[in-house]
Amino acid sequence: MEQKFALIIGGSGGIGLETAKTLSKQGLKVGITYHTNESRLKKELSGKNIENHFFYQMDLTDEESIKKTIFKILKEHSKIDVVVHCATAPITNKAIFDLSWGEFQQHLEVQIKGLFTVVKSLSPLIQKNHEIKFITVLTEYCFGKPPIMLSHYVTAKYGLMGFVKSMSSELTAHNCTFNMVSPGMVDTALLDNLNPKIREVNAFKNPMKKIAQPSDVAEAISFLISEKAGYLNGVNILINGGNVLM
Repeated sequence: MEQKFALIIGGSGGIGLETAKTLSKQGLKVGITYHTNESRLKKELSGKNIENHFFYQMDLTDEESIKKTIFKILKEHSKIDVVVHCATAPITNKAIFDLSWGEFQQHLEVQIKGLFTVVKSLSPLIQKNHEIKFITVLTEYCFGKPPIMLSHYVTAKYGLMGFVKSMSSELTAHNCTFNMVSPGMVDTALLDNLNPKIREVNAFKNPMKKIAQPSDVAEAISFLISEKAGYLNGVNILINGGNVLM
């Protein structure tokens, strides 16, 4: 069987990095995009199925950067079978009165415009009915009452969810599926900008008394791209220990 190629958008983050490791262990070739952390990314993955890893610089706020990267990948590998979108802008806790539109827009561009441009750049492949499985990382904040001082992040995730659901309806005819995972708080570097007390409170309130690990999310993504999930489309899986129920 021909080796599949997975593209991890935002591969230098905790979830993206763990997903790259998981998928390469399963025999997939993995293209990993990064913005500025190439050396750290390569160091993290050195010696771990390195022959299956390929690194690409991509700026999700720059349409030309995305288009050039997708073109380069298709030229080198001729196809993309899986797209995992797990990039996010840095998260800061700010009240709406203290947020600038630029900070708000950065999240909208990275989350929604980024994936929009990726889908558009893949349109020649999609229109040939090449099967592509898209997996998008959202957040449990898309359900129930959102936390305060994260309106820029939460709004972008809601918008991204709407786009993914629309694509799951529109592009099914082209043999593509779009699914989502919505983790609660995950133990990654994104928490570095948050008050440590917030992390402690989240762990205490969780039914399992802990926050998620990147591997919890990576394993769910692995399932969604497998043949076992072949009939799933438009699905959003909560990965939060039962903290929020749908």
